[in-house]
Amino acid sequence: MGKGSSSGPDVVGAAKQEGVENRETARDTNYANRPDQYNPFGSLTWGTYSDIDPATGQKVTRWRQEQNLSDPMEGLLNDQIGNAQKQSYLQSQAMNRAGESMGSAADFEQFGEGSNLEFDPTELRQRSEDMAYQRETSRLDPQFEQRASDMEVKLRSQGLRPGDAAYDRAMGNFDRARNDAYEQARMGAVGTGRQESAQAYSQQLGSTEFANALRDKNIQEYLSKRSFDLNEANALNPTGNVKDLMSPFGGEA
Repeated sequence: MGKGSSSGPDVVGAAKQEGVENRETARDTNYANRPDQYNPFGSLTWGTYSDIDPATGQKVTRWRQEQNLSDPMEGLLNDQIGNAQKQSYLQSQAMNRAGESMGSAADFEQFGEGSNLEFDPTELRQRSEDMAYQRETSRLDPQFEQRASDMEVKLRSQGLRPGDAAYDRAMGNFDRARNDAYEQARMGAVGTGRQESAQAYSQQLGSTEFANALRDKNIQEYLSKRSFDLNEANALNPTGNVKDLMSPFGGEA
């Protein structure tokens, strides 16, 4: 019997054909995915040109995207770019001033320490009571000294001397009346002292709160002035308007 001849599938040819088809599919997909776009803001178009692939040395087709603004939008963009340049300059100047203002650490020592209520309430009340008692006795002392002298003269003019029953009884009544007067002065001083100590406390508290409030106000004003130039620089956004203007095209400034 003679040998029969057989041939297998053409794998190489099939692979070449598949590669051609894949390239055609990719080409058609690229073309379909790159439509020209037009709107009131301008246009976004696609174009092609021939180039050489540096890896293979083969001729290839390259895509080019071109974006154009309408005349009104182009004029507006140019204006915004001009404004952005001015804002950029102003921001730079503000940052320079901020560097001068904040170049050194904040100086809080210039404001001193906060005020505190530095007194003992018990001591304050006792001092107020003592002062009130002293004021009252300063009026009683000369009165009773004069009355004691007058009593002594009166009793002696009646021929009475210390040790006589009438003399001792009269002087005892006088001493009790004097003691009662001083006791009343002491009791009155307690109420007066409490009122005066409460008033003194209120005055000191008010003065302390006012001093601390004034200190806090000065610190806040100091910090506000210190950070003013930095806040001003941060408020200047040179590219903000340009980004907003380019957003319809997906562009970024």
